[in-house]
Amino acid sequence: MANRDTFTMPLLPVPQVVFPGIVSTVLVRPKAAGAAARLAVAQDHSVVFALIRPDHEPATVATTARILDMTEVQDGWQLSVAGIQRTHILSYRHQGSSLIGQFRYASDTEDSIPVLLSEEAWALASELWAMMGQDGAHQALPQNAPHLSYWIAAHVPLSAATQQELLEIPTTRSRLAKEISLMRTLLDGLRTEHSG
Repeated sequence: MANRDTFTMPLLPVPQVVFPGIVSTVLVRPKAAGAAARLAVAQDHSVVFALIRPDHEPATVATTARILDMTEVQDGWQLSVAGIQRTHILSYRHQGSSLIGQFRYASDTEDSIPVLLSEEAWALASELWAMMGQDGAHQALPQNAPHLSYWIAAHVPLSAATQQELLEIPTTRSRLAKEISLMRTLLDGLRTEHSG
C-alpha cells in the first residue's frame, strides 16, 4: 500500500507487539483504556496498537488493527485484534482517558527477495514450530514472504523488544534475514537440549 497523508486514530499502548496480517490476543490495562477500544468496536473503526517502551512511552512504529472481539477481565480488557499495517506515530495527545494520535502509514520498501532466503526462513520456522510441539506447522506457515516475516515475528518465542526491532525493519528481505539468524540461535539451543 502506498504512503498516504497523515491520519488521526485512537492509540492504545500495550505490553506486546501487534503485527500486520496476524490475529493476536492483547490485554489492555487499565480498564479506563478500554473506552477507546469500545468506541472503535461500536463505530467499526481501527485502532493503532503500540508497544509500551520501558520509559512508559509508546514505540514510534506501531500497527493499525481492527478489534474482532473484546472481553472484560479482572484487570482490564482482553482483545482479539487483526493487525492491518505498520504505521509511524508522529504525535499523540490525551483525550479524556484515551490517547489520540497522528500517524503516517509505513509501507515496507521492497527490494527483491531471493527465493532461497524465503525457503530457508520457512524451513527454519517449520522446524522450530515442530520442536516447540506445535501441530499443523506446515498448514500454518504462510508462503508469501511479507506474511511469512510477520508470522515468524509473532510466533517465534522472542522478547517484546526483539519483536519491536523486527516490526521497525523497513524491508521484508532484511526482516527475514534477521529472523533466520534468530531462529538458527534458538534451534541450536533446542537441539542441544534434546540431545542432552
